[in-house]
Amino acid sequence: MIYTPAGEADAAPVLNIGRVFRNIRGIIFDFDGTLFDNTLFPMYLIMSCPTDILRIWRERLVRRRFEGRDFSSPEKYYRAFFGILGKACGRPPHVMRNWYFRHYMPRMIRVLKNHYLFRPGVTELLNQLNSPAGAQKLPEGFPLISIYSDYPFLAERLGALGAPECLSVRLYGPESFGAQKPAGRPFRVIAQNMGIRPEEVLVIGDRDDTDGRGAHNAGMRFLCLWTGRRRYFKLDPYRNSPQPGEQQAGPILPLYSASWNELKDLYNLYCPSD
Repeated sequence: MIYTPAGEADAAPVLNIGRVFRNIRGIIFDFDGTLFDNTLFPMYLIMSCPTDILRIWRERLVRRRFEGRDFSSPEKYYRAFFGILGKACGRPPHVMRNWYFRHYMPRMIRVLKNHYLFRPGVTELLNQLNSPAGAQKLPEGFPLISIYSDYPFLAERLGALGAPECLSVRLYGPESFGAQKPAGRPFRVIAQNMGIRPEEVLVIGDRDDTDGRGAHNAGMRFLCLWTGRRRYFKLDPYRNSPQPGEQQAGPILPLYSASWNELKDLYNLYCPSD
């Protein structure tokens, strides 16, 4: 297992190319913080509408309570989510649903468009995958790619960063499953949609407590994007708390870390030269 410990977060991560890509046929990318650097995102979101600061703060607190919960359908998920958010904000659930989809999410899209860009190479990769001629230039055996976010309007948020329209890449959000990371079912469904087994999928994200645990729960491998933020390296999702009478479980799946530049080089995110 290759991993950057919490006490060594300032050191350059080490990546074993052979181990990371061995028998990998599909990749699930996280979106926020992975395909773009989301530093200061909450601040920009609040600055775009300061009067909503309490609603934004409470939405994020409620979202944490929903981590790992699977309601089996999007409507059940949203009914529970807006019910609790409504109580937290002292408003009826339908009022919070209206605020969330008609104000909060469009505001998030504007913040992305005004302040953020894809990490280097992401636009080129998406354009390549969207073009039959470009896709032919990818290395042989290049994995299938999906993007999975815990927030809705993923296509619109990708577009705000400059992604091409009508993406051929599969996109998934809470409206796809009625669940939130690190629930394992959505990851397994994505693998099924790609026509491959979970053990043939590599999840790439910037948070081991959500992306990593989700990969673990689905029986997939995980690569944690090294961002230099210590808070993303304080959990090991492959060590479960032992049950009474059981010994501590050891690592059961490989966990890797890499900087974006290493990942960019490995996946050949830039279009190959003619």
